[in-house]
Amino acid sequence: MHLYSQDLDSYRCYQLLNSMVTPRPIAWVSSVSAEGIVNLAPHSYFNIVSTYPPMIGFCSVGEKDTARNIKATKEFVVNVVTEEVTERMNLTAVNFPSDLSELDEIGLTRADSHKVAVPRVAESPLHLECKLVDIHLYGEAPAHFIVGEVVAFHLDEKVLKEDKVDPHLLKAVGRMGGYYYNKTTDTFEVPRVSYEQYQEMKK
Repeated sequence: MHLYSQDLDSYRCYQLLNSMVTPRPIAWVSSVSAEGIVNLAPHSYFNIVSTYPPMIGFCSVGEKDTARNIKATKEFVVNVVTEEVTERMNLTAVNFPSDLSELDEIGLTRADSHKVAVPRVAESPLHLECKLVDIHLYGEAPAHFIVGEVVAFHLDEKVLKEDKVDPHLLKAVGRMGGYYYNKTTDTFEVPRVSYEQYQEMKK
């Protein structure tokens, strides 16, 4: 099958991208409105932009509370989604009125941040406090690609092994196409190969 984007509508492109670019990490983003209302929403178009200074980026499509809040306050927190909180994460995707806080409505616990005014989700074991670097607009919706510098990392010791995050202890969840998610505990290692090792392999 060969498909050309110029022949497809936006929904078909959306379906194809979501089913082909997988698995995707989920940024569970908390933000605060100019009026002080805490918003919490999942965004699965999420990745690392730079390691030093540490910067992450995620995409919020359309004029949603997340993008609106970050434009206003220049701060946000990324909370990592685990198996334990998946059902509650899904509820934060409900289109609540802007004057209601998803975090409070669903019964999640606020944890104070250290460098930003936006609260963290206490039920998540990993958090990245971020200050806004830039917002780029793309496409018709438009899609807001939001880049933030990580100014503080928070790691629960229960998911650490030798000071590193252990994926088997973390049990993070990724997003697939449609309504599918994936667990990240079925892992395998593939060590990087140097050029010298590659040359030896060819012999």
